[in-house]
Amino acid sequence: MAVPNNIFIDTCIFEQTGFNFESAKLKPFRDALSVMKLKFIDPDPIFRERTKHLCERVDKTVKSLEKIEKTLPIITKLEEWPKASSVREWGIRQLLNKSLEEFIKPMEHITVGYDGIDMHKIMTWYDHGLAPFGKGKKRKEFPDAFAVAILDRYAQTNMCDIAVVSTDEDFERACSERTNLLYFPSLAAYLQVFQGESERVNLVQAWFEAKPDVLGNWIDGAFVEIDFEIEEGWNGELNDPEVDVVNITDFYVVAVADKECTVSFEAEVSFAVYADYEDESEWYYYTDDGEPIGHPRIQRHVFSTDYTSGVAKVKLDNSASKVEDVIYVNLDIVSTSVSVADRR
Repeated sequence: MAVPNNIFIDTCIFEQTGFNFESAKLKPFRDALSVMKLKFIDPDPIFRERTKHLCERVDKTVKSLEKIEKTLPIITKLEEWPKASSVREWGIRQLLNKSLEEFIKPMEHITVGYDGIDMHKIMTWYDHGLAPFGKGKKRKEFPDAFAVAILDRYAQTNMCDIAVVSTDEDFERACSERTNLLYFPSLAAYLQVFQGESERVNLVQAWFEAKPDVLGNWIDGAFVEIDFEIEEGWNGELNDPEVDVVNITDFYVVAVADKECTVSFEAEVSFAVYADYEDESEWYYYTDDGEPIGHPRIQRHVFSTDYTSGVAKVKLDNSASKVEDVIYVNLDIVSTSVSVADRR
C-alpha cells in the first residue's frame, strides 16, 4: 500500500520543539517537502488549538522577558532590546506565524470545517468512552473528537487515506479503529515509511540494530560539549561531564542520498558532572556573635538524566552496500540544568 500523501499533523508535534522549525524533529521533514507533494489536512478544531498554543507561548515568552527586565533593568538600554510589551508581543507573534506559514507552504493546505459531521455519532463515542475519549482528563476530549470525525469524513468523501502524525495515544487508538486513518508517532517515522522502498533504509536500520553503540558514542561526544547549569541558580560550576549510558529510544532513516543517509533519533542520556558550588540553602560560617557570614562550599559528583533528539549523517561505502560509519551528529539540546540540592 502506498504511503498516504494526505497528512494531518497534531499540535503536539509542533509543541515538542517549541515551534522551532529548524529542530531535528521538524527540519528533515521540512527539507523533504519539495519532493513529496503532500496535502496538509487541517481540521478547524486543531487549527484553533494550534493558534491558541501559539498565543500562549508568545504570552509566556513576553512575561519571561519582562521578568528579565525586572531582574536586570540595565538590559533595556541595549539598542535592539524592544521596550514596549505590545511591540514585543506583536513581533514574536509575527515571527512564529511566518515560520509556520513557511513550513506549511510547500504542501497543499486544506482547511476542513464541520459540514456533514454526525453529532449523534460523536456523542455515542463519548457515552461509550471510545477513542479519542478516554478516562480521567481524556473524558472530555471534544476538540480531538471533532478532529477525528472531520478527518474520517474527509477520507471517506475523497476515498483516500490520511497519515495522522501525533504523540497522543488517543489519536493512535482512534486510528486503530479506522482503516483510512494511518497513525505515525512522529514526522521522522512518516519520512522513513515514505523512503521505505529504498534498500539503503533497510541497510542502515540493520546496521543500527547490530551496532547501536556506534551512534551512542557519537551522542556521548556531542552531549559533553553542551552547557551544564545548576538548576537552583546557586553560585558554582558544573565541570567534567561524563556520560554513563546512552539509550536510543527512536531511530528513523529520514533522507537517502547516493552515499549518505540522514537519520533522526531520540535518546535518553544518563550522566555525571563534578559540582563545585555554595549550598545556599544553609549558612555555615559564623562570627563571634553567632551571625552567619557564608554558605558551605560543596564539591561532589552529581548524577542526572536528560533527553534529546537529533540528526546524524551515516556514510555508505562506494558501492552503497555497507555502512562505513557515522560522520556527523547534531543534538537539539544545547544546555541542561542539574539539581544539586538533594545530596543523598
